[in-house]
Amino acid sequence: MRLDEITRAAFQEAVRIYLEEAYGKEGAPPEVRKRLKWPKGATLKALASGPGAPGFERSPADVPLRQCDHIRVRLGNRGYPHMKLSADRVPETDEWVLTVDCHDRDIVGRAPAEQREVLEALFRVNAEVKGRIERRWTEAGLPTFENFIRRRLGTQGG
Repeated sequence: MRLDEITRAAFQEAVRIYLEEAYGKEGAPPEVRKRLKWPKGATLKALASGPGAPGFERSPADVPLRQCDHIRVRLGNRGYPHMKLSADRVPETDEWVLTVDCHDRDIVGRAPAEQREVLEALFRVNAEVKGRIERRWTEAGLPTFENFIRRRLGTQGG
C-alpha cells in the first residue's frame, strides 16, 4: 500500500491494537498518549509530513518524506519504552507496511555479561508483544508485510 493510501483511520486502528497488546487494560502512560496528538490529515503521509508532525520520527531524518524509508512513533510497552510502531518502505517498491520495531538488539553488545540473561528475557517479551500486534494487524487487514506478500502472490488470508 502506498503511504498516501494508509488512511488516518487505519493508522489509528493500528495504534489502538498496538496499545492494547503493549499495555493491556491499564492503557498507555501519559507520555505515550502525548505522542498521539496529531495534526489534521486524512492519511499517514499527511500526518507524518504535517507541521511539526509531533511524535513521528523519520529515517533518514534529514530528507524529505518521499525519500524516507521508515516513519516511526515510539509507543513502548509495559517493560520497555523504546519499542516503536513503524511504517517501513518495502525495498525497491513504493509500498509501505506496518511493523513493530523492538529497537532492542543493539544494546546486547554494550551490556555486561552478567546482564545478558535479563536482556534475553526482555527480548523474548518484546518478540511476543511484536508477534501479537503484527498478527492482529494482519487479521484486521492492515498493511503488514504478510498481507503485502499475500497480495503479491494473489492468495487470501487464513
